[in-house]
Amino acid sequence: MDRLLKIETQLLLGRLLTRSGDQAWDFVVPFALLHVFPGKLQIAALYYLIIKVGTFLLTPWSGKWMDSQQRGHVVKAGVWIQFFAVLGGVICFFVLDNAVHAYGPEPLGVALLFAALAFFGILASLGSLITDISVGNDLAPSLIPHDRLTHFNSWLRRIDLGTEVGAPILAGILFAVQSSYLHLAGLVLIAIWNLLSFAPEYFLLRNVIQKSGLQNRKVRDLQSWKEQFHFNLKESLGNPIFWLILSYALLWLSVLSPHGVLLAGYLKDQMGLPEVEIGLFRGLGAVFGLISTLTFPYLAARTGLIFSSRCHLAFQGVTLAVGLGAFVLNTPASVYVFLGCILLSRVGLYGFSNGEFELRQRLIPEDQRGELNSLSSLTTTLATLILFAMGSLLPNTEDFKYLVYLSLLAVVGANVVFAQWARQHQNGK
Repeated sequence: MDRLLKIETQLLLGRLLTRSGDQAWDFVVPFALLHVFPGKLQIAALYYLIIKVGTFLLTPWSGKWMDSQQRGHVVKAGVWIQFFAVLGGVICFFVLDNAVHAYGPEPLGVALLFAALAFFGILASLGSLITDISVGNDLAPSLIPHDRLTHFNSWLRRIDLGTEVGAPILAGILFAVQSSYLHLAGLVLIAIWNLLSFAPEYFLLRNVIQKSGLQNRKVRDLQSWKEQFHFNLKESLGNPIFWLILSYALLWLSVLSPHGVLLAGYLKDQMGLPEVEIGLFRGLGAVFGLISTLTFPYLAARTGLIFSSRCHLAFQGVTLAVGLGAFVLNTPASVYVFLGCILLSRVGLYGFSNGEFELRQRLIPEDQRGELNSLSSLTTTLATLILFAMGSLLPNTEDFKYLVYLSLLAVVGANVVFAQWARQHQNGK
C-alpha cells in the first residue's frame, strides 16, 4: 500500500508542477500579444486559431505515434517538447517585442516571428496533449488498481481546478513586474517558472516507470507518414468507445461556461456587467467544479461509475434548462439566476467528465490508448472550432441567444448519446 501511495503521490506531484506552469503561461500569453500589438485583439485571436487548427491536424499522428513507443520514450518526448516550445516562445516574444517597439515594425520580419511564435505554441499544445494522455490515460490505469482510480482521478481534477484558480493570480502578479533593462520582464519570470517545472516532472515520471515494475507493453507497428495522418471515420464510428467520446465532445459545443470567451463578451457588451463580476463568475466556475470531486466519488461508490456519470450529466441538463428560462426572461435579476444555474451546472459537467475519463481508462485496450484518447482530444477540439466559427458568423451580439439555445440542445444530445452507449455497454456484458 505504501508503494502504491508513493506512485500516486509522484504522479500527482508531476501533474501539479506542470499544470501550474502551463496555466500561468497560457494566462499571460494573450496579454503579452497585446503588449506587442496594442489594440490588435484580432492578432491574439489569430494566434489561438492557428494553434487550435495545428493541434487538430497533428492530434491523430500523435496518438498513433504514442502507441508505437514505450512509455519512457513517450513521457520524455511530451515533457521536453513542452520545454523547448516554452523556451522558443519566450525568445520569440522577446525578439518580436524589440522588433516592433525598438526598431519599428518591418512587415516581413514581424510576420516570420509571429509564425515562429505560433509554431512553438502548437508544439507546446502537442507536448501537453502527449503528457496528459501518457499520465492520465496510460500510466494511471496501468499502475493504479481500478478500485482506487476514482479516488486518484478526483485528486487529478482538484489539482487541475486548483491551479486554474491559483496560477493565474500569481501569474498576474508576476506579469506586472517591470524593468527598465528588460521588456516583458514579467513574462520572462513566468517562462522561467514554467521551464523549471519540466525537469522535476520528467524525473518523477521516469522514476515511476523504472521503479514500479511496469513491464514493457506490446506496441503497434509504426505506420507510414501517410497512414499516421489518416483518420478513418468509418472505423471510428464502428468502435463502441466512439459514442462515449462523442457524448463528452458534445458538451464542448456550449457557450455556457464561466471560462467562455463568447459568454464573457456577451455579458460585457450586451448585459453591461462590470469586469469584476465577470472575473468573479469565472473564478467561481472552478470552485463549483471542485464540488464534483466530492459528489462524483461519493455517488460512484454507492451506485456505480456509469450511474453516477448519468446523474451528473442529467443534473447539468436540468440546471441549464432552468438557466435558459431565466435567460429568456432577460431581467436584471434573471441574469444572475442564469449565471447561478451555469455555476451549478459545472458540478454536473465536471462530475460527468470524471466518469467519462475513468471509463476510457478502464475500457480502452493498452495498445490503443494513444490513438483513442487522442481521438477524444480531436473531437473536443473540433467542437471548439465549430463553436468559434459559429460565433464569428453572428451579425450582432444580441444574436448570441441562438448559441445559448444550441448549447442546451448539445447537452440534451450528450445525455441521449451517453444513455444509449451505457445501455449497449451494459447489455454487452
